[in-house]
Amino acid sequence: MIEPEARASDVELIHRVQSGDTEAFDELMKRYAASVYKVTYSLTRNHADADDLSQETFIRAFRAIARFDEQYKFYTWLRRIAVNLCFNYLKRGKKFRFVPLPMSDGEAESVDIADPRPGSADSGLRRDLDQALTKLPPDQRAVFVLRVNEELSYNEIGEMLGIPVGTVMSRLNRAREKLRALLKEYLPTT
Repeated sequence: MIEPEARASDVELIHRVQSGDTEAFDELMKRYAASVYKVTYSLTRNHADADDLSQETFIRAFRAIARFDEQYKFYTWLRRIAVNLCFNYLKRGKKFRFVPLPMSDGEAESVDIADPRPGSADSGLRRDLDQALTKLPPDQRAVFVLRVNEELSYNEIGEMLGIPVGTVMSRLNRAREKLRALLKEYLPTT
């Protein structure tokens, strides 16, 4: 019986890319495309923008892979590129689009097209949360998404964004306060 070929590690693939093997980079893209898209969508709340920023992330990673420092994990490095691209994009003041989807009777309703269960009981909350996130300033949205969606520590977020941990904590606190105000209808009454 022939043993299946062992899956190459990220570092092995990076070395192959650095030696000119572009197919090795294709394998890295396959491994991390969904994760990078998740980050870019979480920050932009727009599918087209997330696609563009994900693609740009891989372009920049390919161009810079010769300088990759093996003391870091490849995905951590890639995520940092994606977050920085999104952060710069958001700081430029791009507006966010919610795509109206046609209803069966010809009317259009704005829905969160990322919701895998649009008919579910919590789809209204998901839609409202998406819209509330777009109302946060980019610096607060980035910290919130990295903490909640990516589950990064305060130190990791600070390092990724180049800000002190105290700034991470204050931005996260302000983001939570604004989200509470925007989503107060979902909070229990006391």
